[in-house]
Amino acid sequence: MPITTPDRAVEAARFFGEHTGPLATLATGAVPRCFGRLRIRLTDLRTDALATSVMLGLSDNPDDPLEELGRQELAEITSHAADLSAWVQTQRCQADVCECRADRLLRALLEDELIDVQSGYRPADQSRPVSLMAGYSAPPSKGERPPYVLIDYRNNSAHAVRLHRGWRPAGVPG
Repeated sequence: MPITTPDRAVEAARFFGEHTGPLATLATGAVPRCFGRLRIRLTDLRTDALATSVMLGLSDNPDDPLEELGRQELAEITSHAADLSAWVQTQRCQADVCECRADRLLRALLEDELIDVQSGYRPADQSRPVSLMAGYSAPPSKGERPPYVLIDYRNNSAHAVRLHRGWRPAGVPG
């Protein structure tokens, strides 16, 4: 049954039983003012469900009752995630707190992982940020700059990541 109200979305979030993160926040009854993190979490759940489904399909004994139970539970999880995701996709964020823009969401996710982040500006125009610089807060050695990654989003949100001094992002945690 499609989710049409915030109350039903809260009920759907409770199904997952998460203790932290955006689903846990929604489960407490607090509908987010920005849906960026919730969209990412639901996408992660869908990816995990697809991977688990593939693993269950590789079984040597397809008649195993535990595997059948796993398929049923997976179908229920997938259904709840799809219903909640459909509702979340129709929701609008409040502009003053919206993190859906790639740079804002990336900054929030990096700060959640206690990674130092600062905005980078064009030399000619210091009023509008054009990149994020994320890296270590360790003091530089031998007068060098500390390692960091520059994420340039001036042109588009899929702009390439430039690596500096060997620091490689393993992905954005979520």
